[in-house]
This record gives sequence, structure tokens and C-alpha cells, in this order.
Amino acid sequence: MNNKIIKHLLFWIVISLLWSARDMVYHQNFFQNLKTNVYTFLPYALLVYFNLFVLIPKVLLAKKKVLYVLFLLLGLFLITMLSSWSLDVYFTNINNLTTALFFGSYQGKISIVTELLVIVSISMSFYFYDQWNQKEKYAAEIEKKKLEAELHQLKSQINPHFLFNSLNSIYILLGQNLDLGKETLIQFSDLLSHQIYENNKERVSLSKEIENLKNYIKLEKVRHEDVLELDYKFPTDQNNLYVTPMLFLPIIENAFKHGQRTDCYWIKIKMEVLEDHNLHLTVENSLNPFSKASTKNHGIGLNNVKRRLELIYPNNHELSIEKRETSFKIYLKIKLYESQMPNR
Repeated sequence: MNNKIIKHLLFWIVISLLWSARDMVYHQNFFQNLKTNVYTFLPYALLVYFNLFVLIPKVLLAKKKVLYVLFLLLGLFLITMLSSWSLDVYFTNINNLTTALFFGSYQGKISIVTELLVIVSISMSFYFYDQWNQKEKYAAEIEKKKLEAELHQLKSQINPHFLFNSLNSIYILLGQNLDLGKETLIQFSDLLSHQIYENNKERVSLSKEIENLKNYIKLEKVRHEDVLELDYKFPTDQNNLYVTPMLFLPIIENAFKHGQRTDCYWIKIKMEVLEDHNLHLTVENSLNPFSKASTKNHGIGLNNVKRRLELIYPNNHELSIEKRETSFKIYLKIKLYESQMPNR
């Protein structure tokens, strides 16, 4: 309400100043012109606000265009006659009979109705611009809520997929080596802690995310140590850079899932951060051409990553997927955040 009042006051102040500057052609006293125009605009304001608060919302926007034009013409006529009479009285009282006679004449009424049309038109322009601006903000807010809901859904989709694969790995390991299984279960608890407490944040430190990835890799490495050739490299001391949580895990998880063979397989993981804070992640794994899993689509994991990148890093990321007969390679490039809190 306060903002609206300020906007309306500014509107009339600017109009009054402009009209007073224009009237310097006829009368050199600017402040006298300003006083006269303030008096002149009082009846004008009646039509302006009747148009803005009654005619436009209740008649024009109700698609009663003919009725709106009739009411507006009637308003122009009545305010013109009222202004003609009031200006006649005003200039008579200050002994300016020539000007008083002018505003009482036919030519004076034409001058008044012309001014009225200009001011009403300007006020309508501001009104419709404000309405358009409000609709744009409302549409943007709706879109934001929609994207937030979709992003929340995408995050929640990670949970069962991630938990199922991790629990399956521990289950197999407990049957093979109980002590090692218990140790791995502790690592899994760290993974689960990250999943529960960090996944709901908009940003986490890159160091925490890397530690989570290492825990997952260790879990899978223990499970497939006899058949897995693994080479991975992560940057160190990245506490001052931030990233969206759980963005990289589906990519690495995909390598373990689709790279598995009964005899042996290999995975190469390389993450580096350049001086411009651009992160480069390359994940490459061997591919079994005879495996049913390798012939299917990438599944929910990578599709999830693609959609999250579109929502969180629109036009600010690079993702490439290269599938060969015996290997599969994913390359991701994103710009890391330098702040933990998003800009609002």
C-alpha cells in the first residue's frame, strides 16, 4: 500500500512539474504555474481514479468495451465542464479575466479535454504496465515453485536407487567376510548420513561431496576387488567451493552398474578443479557388449542428472555421453559456487 501511494504521488508530482515547465511559454513564474496546475489537476484526478479503480477493472476487463467507452466519454464531458467552471472562477479571483474567459470558452474546453485525454492515457499505460509486471512476477513465482517441486522430486528419486545398490553390496559382502562387512557398514552409515543431512541442502562443500564419493567407491571396491581395476583421482582441500549435493554420485554409480562383468572390468574416474572454479569430471568404464544392462538406456540415474543440470545450471553446464562398443564415457563440466548460500 505504501509503495502504491508513493507511486501515485510521484506520478502527479512529475506531471505537475512537466506541465508547469510547459506553461513557462505563457507565464514566466514557474511556482505560480505549479500552483495553478495543482489546482487544475484536482478534478482531473477524479476521472483518472474513477477510470483506474472502477471503469477498467469492472467494465473494460469484464469485456464490456462499448459500455466502457460510453462511461469514459461521459466522464470526459463532466470533468471538462467542471474544470472549465473551476478555472474560470480561479482566474477571475486572481484578476486574470482574459485567461478566465478562455477556459470558459469553446477553445478552452477543447484544451481541457485534450489535457484530460493525455493524462488519462498516461495513467492507463502505467496501470497496464503494472498489471503486466504483476502477472509476470506471479508467473515466474509459479514456475519457480513448479521447478522446486520437480527438483525435490528428482532428489527424492535418488534415495531408493542409491540405497538399494548400497544395501545390496553390503549384503553380499557380509556373506563373504563378516569383519570387512561390518567395516563397510560403517562406511555406509557415513553415506547414509550424507544422504539424509546434506541432500536437502541447496549447496554443500565440494570436499564433503568428494568424501561421500570416496566412501561409495570404497564400498564398491571391496565388493568387486577381485574383478575390478579401478583408477580414481579427486582434488583436495576444496572446502571453499560449493556444489549441488548428490550430483556426481549417479554418474559414478552408473559406471559400476554398467561396467560389471563376470571376469573383470575397469573404471577410470578423474575430477579436477581449475583456477576459474570450473569443475571437470570424467568417468569412463568398460562395457560388456553381451550384457543386457549395457544395451538398455542409461536409466533413471543419468536421466535424473540431466534434468537436475537443466534446472540448477541452465545454459551453464556441459554434459557429454559417449558410448562405444566396449566402453562408456561421461564428461561433465560445471561452474562451482563460491558461496554456500544461493543469491536471492
